[in-house]
Amino acid sequence: MLSWLPDPTRLIGVVGVCSILAIAWLFSSNRRAIKLKLIFIALTMQMLFCLFILKTSVGKFIFQQLARGVEYVYASADAGISFVFGSLAQTNMPWGTIFAIKVLPIIIFFGALMSLLTHIGVVQILVKGVSFVIRPLLGTSGAETLSVAASSILGQTEAPLLIKHYLATMTSSEIMTVMVSGMSHLSGSILAVYGMMGVPLIHLISASIMAIPAAILISKMLMPETDTPQTLGGHAIHIEKHTKNALDALATGTTDGLKLAVNVGAMLITFISLITLVDSLLTSQCGISLNQIFSYIFYPVAYLLGINPGECNQAASLLGQKLVVNEFVAYSSMVKQVFSERSTIILTYAIAGFANFSCIGIQIGGIGALCPTKRELLTRLGFRALLGGTLTNLLNAALVSLVI
Repeated sequence: MLSWLPDPTRLIGVVGVCSILAIAWLFSSNRRAIKLKLIFIALTMQMLFCLFILKTSVGKFIFQQLARGVEYVYASADAGISFVFGSLAQTNMPWGTIFAIKVLPIIIFFGALMSLLTHIGVVQILVKGVSFVIRPLLGTSGAETLSVAASSILGQTEAPLLIKHYLATMTSSEIMTVMVSGMSHLSGSILAVYGMMGVPLIHLISASIMAIPAAILISKMLMPETDTPQTLGGHAIHIEKHTKNALDALATGTTDGLKLAVNVGAMLITFISLITLVDSLLTSQCGISLNQIFSYIFYPVAYLLGINPGECNQAASLLGQKLVVNEFVAYSSMVKQVFSERSTIILTYAIAGFANFSCIGIQIGGIGALCPTKRELLTRLGFRALLGGTLTNLLNAALVSLVI
């Protein structure tokens, strides 16, 4: 059962976990207020999720079925894409896969589907179910737990919509948890796109589940609760619907999905072009590439995650791209490179979150619009939340490296 222990690449993951927790402790706003019980339970919960998903036949079966369910949605989306774009959507043609036609439209369909599922109450049932299990065990407030659970399905600005009436009275620690959970998760529509690109879908889904207790763990280390939240102790929270009927939900979701798809496409054009420009300037003027810089800075991180030493340079470059640019660019680079199965899995967890510099602005704008009185707090917590989201993803990856 413990045959993996002699492998040094797995043992180093223990050091990685301890290092991540040490960093969270070092940057804590109040080290004395950190609740060791919460940390222990959250870490245990995270590890149990990991073992259940990756090491039990029941867990593997459930998540394989979830992955297949998402693949069925791909096929459904492909029917609409093929109708609109015709032969341009055929990957066996001379032009191969056209990203803007084959991949980005999936975001539109998933946006509409998630909006419909939210309208009929499916998302609320799942979110409340997760919150019902997590909140009593970790002692978190109803509002922040609900937002964390919602972040595993919705986006970093959509999840706070479920608790918008509570944002004004939420404590600084609760707001930190909302921000960290938003940065450490991927929305359902984006997750589907990464699966379509070739990122292991079962591990993307697993990362979203594991990030629920992990985000609470890290956020409560970085900013422990020292006040009394309004929704502490099982306070009932009402989740409002924002659409009038199913057709309105589909139309709203389609429009939102279209905006997101266009935004993703535009950001990819901008960031990939900017990376190329900076890389060219660095190479011509300094004789060093951007990937080399990332590989030097993030090499220790990749090594402590338990990635094979021979692949640490490549992996470190991806970790740098994820933090400085975004996870879309990092995953795009990952699927084009050759990694061992083990390193691919670890990187999937390490990159599976929105934690990058641009998301600080996204959260300040998105959550700040819902509650303007919290905008100044959001700006103060921005970089700390970015650190929290990054540490959450790395903690997931380090734990996974111990069992695969």
